Amino acid sequence: MKIGRNDLCPCGSGKKYKHCCLSRGGEIEASPQDLAWRRLRRAIESLPADLLRFADSYFGRAGLLEAWDEFTLWKEVPFDAKSPHIPVFMPWFYYNWTPDLTETGVNADARCDLSAAQAYLRRKGRHLDPLARRYIEACEAAPLSFHDVVNCEPGRGFTLRDIITEEECQVLERSASGSVQAGDVLFAKIVRLDDIALLEICATVIIPPDRKGPILELRKALRESGTPLTADALKDYDLEFFEVYHVIADALLKPRMPELRNTDGDALSLHKLVFAIESPRVAFDALKDLALDVDDAELLAEAKLDGQGLLRRVQFPWKKRGNPVNKSWDNTVLGNLAIDGERLTIEVNSRERAIRIREIVEGRPAARAKHLATEIQSMDSALARAGKQRGGRKARAAQEEHERLAALPEVQAVMKEHMRRHFESWVDQEIPALGGRSPRDAMKDPDGREMVEALVLQAERHGRNMQPPMDKSIIRDLRARLGLA
Repeated sequence: MKIGRNDLCPCGSGKKYKHCCLSRGGEIEASPQDLAWRRLRRAIESLPADLLRFADSYFGRAGLLEAWDEFTLWKEVPFDAKSPHIPVFMPWFYYNWTPDLTETGVNADARCDLSAAQAYLRRKGRHLDPLARRYIEACEAAPLSFHDVVNCEPGRGFTLRDIITEEECQVLERSASGSVQAGDVLFAKIVRLDDIALLEICATVIIPPDRKGPILELRKALRESGTPLTADALKDYDLEFFEVYHVIADALLKPRMPELRNTDGDALSLHKLVFAIESPRVAFDALKDLALDVDDAELLAEAKLDGQGLLRRVQFPWKKRGNPVNKSWDNTVLGNLAIDGERLTIEVNSRERAIRIREIVEGRPAARAKHLATEIQSMDSALARAGKQRGGRKARAAQEEHERLAALPEVQAVMKEHMRRHFESWVDQEIPALGGRSPRDAMKDPDGREMVEALVLQAERHGRNMQPPMDKSIIRDLRARLGLA
């Protein structure tokens, strides 16, 4: 449908097209759906502000705070108008929240089972644009849910699949469609009116594919409870949805450093033990067996001697012999010893290892070593120092050299083969996101298959961002191996 320059603008402003949307975006070919979308947007553009004013008057200040407590699952989170959760909370507050009649501080007139939007319709509905009135009713009826982005047309909209009900819907959404990609998950409320579907609620936190696990667990729990997975039934499970949403969103907004441990299972903390020694050679001879089967010639290959040819400086590792029973064949390095003149320094990465090596050294009188001090450095400060070093000139030069090497065809061939072998073995590895199952085993049931698909999609995204990008055939072969092709 071609819009004439002097026609009324289809957005419903009442202005001529040339003085309204044409002046902002050029001539357009409008489909009936586009025209209906613009009319609806025009009819509801003032609703958020109108409902905010009404809800504040209807409930009183207590209403907003009680609703926020419920939305945050009573975890004593102070209300914050700048919270990233506001785009979810405010529409839910307008359309879905009702006070707990047994314990509420809202105004007396609001102590009933009506949401702010329902009360607004009762009092002001006859004065509203009929389209706006129908939209409010549709918002009340629609549930919150988690939706897969199936495909996306930036600037126009996307196809969403409700993960819980497994229904697909084409949604008109011009702003959000430019910031998501296929495979993302949105926590949203889809409102359907005639042939149009809009997002009334959409969380600003975009959930990547590999974080779908808790959502699939919620779907499984709902199925096992006998709950019909329909829009009407899901309206009663807002709190369950909020619980999953907060778990995922908090992990994305406030990522926590994983608890780092060494191969013995000890929490990581850097310890530097300093001993006074009488003789570098005497200390070396007393402690050299800590390097296990390495002979003297190899240990002393890079040692420094003084002017008289006597040992002055040497470094060697403290190792633990591997265990053939559990197939730990490699000897693990537990720490490093450095002898320099009359000082012995030992660096280890846990409190437990620091205690053990001190006992070993002091338990060997032949070393003639006296403990002077132990310096402890937290992992946070060590990582901060490493971060500063990464920004230095040497680090930049190293990065440039890395990029140069990565561009070499022979290096790319090696990396491609390494990645291929990794994903060939990955299909039979126990994956925490799959509940400890392997991808091959998880493919045997629908929920597991969906999670495997999400993990593969995330791996594909990661591969595209690698430098150089991972060869596309690796993921293609992985899909074929798993039966996802």
